[in-house]
Amino acid sequence: MSEGKKQKSKEIEENVSAQDNGNNASEKISRKQALKYIGYGTGGILVAGGTGFYGYRKSLQLSSSEAAQIRKAKFVFAGGSIGSLTVAARLLRAVPDADITIIEPRTNHHYQPGYTLVGAGVYNRKDVIYDQESLFLSGMKWVKDSVEAFEPGRNRVITHNGEVIEYNYLVVGLGVNTNLDSVENLREALDTEHVANIYDLSSAEKYRKLADNFEGGTAVFTYPPGFVKCGGAPQKITWLSEDLWRRKGIRDKVEVHFHTQRNSLFPTVPRVDEAVTPLIEARDIHNHYAQTLKAIDISTRTAIFEEVLENGTVREVRQKYDLLHPMPQFQAPKPLREGPLTREGIGGQLSVNRETLQHTQYPNIFGVGDNAATGAAKTAATIRKQAPVVAGNLVDLVLGYQPSNKYDGASGCPLLTRYGHCMMFEFDFEGNLIHEWLYKPTQETRFWWNFKVHGLKRLYRHVMMNGYV
Repeated sequence: MSEGKKQKSKEIEENVSAQDNGNNASEKISRKQALKYIGYGTGGILVAGGTGFYGYRKSLQLSSSEAAQIRKAKFVFAGGSIGSLTVAARLLRAVPDADITIIEPRTNHHYQPGYTLVGAGVYNRKDVIYDQESLFLSGMKWVKDSVEAFEPGRNRVITHNGEVIEYNYLVVGLGVNTNLDSVENLREALDTEHVANIYDLSSAEKYRKLADNFEGGTAVFTYPPGFVKCGGAPQKITWLSEDLWRRKGIRDKVEVHFHTQRNSLFPTVPRVDEAVTPLIEARDIHNHYAQTLKAIDISTRTAIFEEVLENGTVREVRQKYDLLHPMPQFQAPKPLREGPLTREGIGGQLSVNRETLQHTQYPNIFGVGDNAATGAAKTAATIRKQAPVVAGNLVDLVLGYQPSNKYDGASGCPLLTRYGHCMMFEFDFEGNLIHEWLYKPTQETRFWWNFKVHGLKRLYRHVMMNGYV
C-alpha cells in the first residue's frame, strides 16, 4: 500500500473512532463516507468470497429423466416476496424451462431489512426499492394481480381480478402485514407530527426527520405482542436513536423509554439477552417489561399501556411522549387468515410442518418466509435457510418421494446496538446460538455493522434471488 493510501486509511479510522469515543473533533469526512470506504471492503469480501459459510449452495443436481418430470409440473407462487423468488430461482437453476408462475400485484419490491437503516439515516428510499420485473429470472411468468382466495381442494388460486390459476404445486410467500387497527388511534397518531415508525417506508423517512430534529423531551418506543416481522428492529431503532442524540450532544435532554410486551429485551436467544441487557441499561434507557401498547391519546400525547404484573393482575400505565415510535401487531394477509390454509391458534398464518415446510393438510402446498407458522424468527436470514428446503422438497414430491429436506429453525439477526457497532448471531428453534466461531455473537463489532450496511443487501439481491442459497 502506498504512503498516501496508508495515510487516508488512518484518517478514516481516526475520524470514526473520534465519534465512537464521543469526541467533538471535526471530521475530515463524514461517518457515512467512512463506513462506505471501510464497509465496501469487509462486507463485499465476505459476500463475494465467504458465501460458502453464509449459506451458498450448488444447484440441485438432477438427471435428465428427473428434469423431464419437473418440466411436466406446474408450480405457482402466491406472492413475489424474497421467499417466493428465492425458491423459484433455485428450481430454475436446476431446470431452466420449469413451469413457474408468480402472482404479485406490486411493480416495486422493497428491501424491508433496510427500513431500519432508512430510519437511522444510513439508507435512503432508492437504497431499498427494486423494480419487481428486474428480479424475475428468465422463465418466470408474472401474473400482475393479487391473490383473492385459495381453493386447495381444486388445486387453484383465484386472483383479485377473477383469474383462475391452476397448479400442481403451490408455494405461499405472501408475508405478513402490520395491523394498524390493533392499537386504538394508531392510524390517526401516525399522521401527527410527533409519531412515526420504521415498518413503512414513508413512515421510516418521517421518523428519521423527527429523530434528527428532536431537541429534547421524552422519546417512547414500543414492542408488540404476537409474531413480529424482524423481531430485533424495534430495539435497533431505539438504540440507534439514543446513540444519535448522544452524538448530537443532547442526550442529557432526552429520556428514552422502551416498552415491550416481553419479559426481557431478547428472550428468544438467552445468551444474547444476557450480553446486551447490561450494555443497554448502562446507557440509561428505561426498559419497561410486560407492557402492551393499547391506545394513544393524541390530544395529550400519551401512550396507554396494559401491564401484566407478576401476580397476574393487569393495570393501566400512561406514558407521556414528545416523540413516539409505536409498533402495531402483525397479521397474516386476508386470503390466509380467512381462508382454508390456516388453523386455530396460529393467528391466521399458513399451517405447515415446521421442518419440511409442507402444509399440514394439503401435501402439494408449501410455505416460505414470514407467513409460515414455524415459530422461527421472521427475517430474511430465516428465508435464506428455508428456501433450499422448500425447493428440495418440491423436487422430492414431484419425483414421487417423501420430503427429505428439513429446516432446523435457523435464523439470524444483525443487532445494531450503536452507529458502527453490531452484534451478529444465528440461532435455532430453541434459541441456541450456532456458528459462534464465525459471529462472536456477544461482541459489538464494526465488522458486522459494515456487513449489515454494505454486504447483506448484495447477498439478498445477487445470491438469494438468483437461487444460490
